Amino acid sequence: MKSKTILLIAIVVLFGFGCGPDADDRITEKIIYDVQIKNTGANSDWWKNNLPGPARDKLVKCLMDGAKSGDVIVRDENGTAMNSEEAANIGIETASMTFQHPEPPYNSFDTIVRSEIDYRDITRIRFMEEWYFDDRHFLIDKKVIAIAPVVENYGPDGKFRGYEALFWVFEE
Repeated sequence: MKSKTILLIAIVVLFGFGCGPDADDRITEKIIYDVQIKNTGANSDWWKNNLPGPARDKLVKCLMDGAKSGDVIVRDENGTAMNSEEAANIGIETASMTFQHPEPPYNSFDTIVRSEIDYRDITRIRFMEEWYFDDRHFLIDKKVIAIAPVVENYGPDGKFRGYEALFWVFEE
């Protein structure tokens, strides 16, 4: 009975520690790509390129709330940590703008406009990963290093400029 227990423990240890990716099998140290989590097209099928609403909302709210509250350490792409003020202001923009009164004498006036990204504006998650390839079994193993919520970026003229990562959360 004792020898069977030892044999069982040995098998568990061998499989537990012997099946992970080997550093020699690494094919890339860092690959970054976006995954769309919310369909933005009205004519697209809702089940494609999409996370179900409750799952998406939970993930995105957890990232955003954790970042703003300081519960999650947020960093830039290079791994440099943001300070608490930067983290609290993620997705918030303030701009000083000049407007003209709509009625005579049509004087100009300055005002500060504050805009804040809503968690529903996040349509993608950006992944930073290491990839490993097992050439004996033709398997790819991925290790997530960091994730970032991504928003669409528009210029002052309203033209789409691309996608922007708000911050990164690295595996600690």
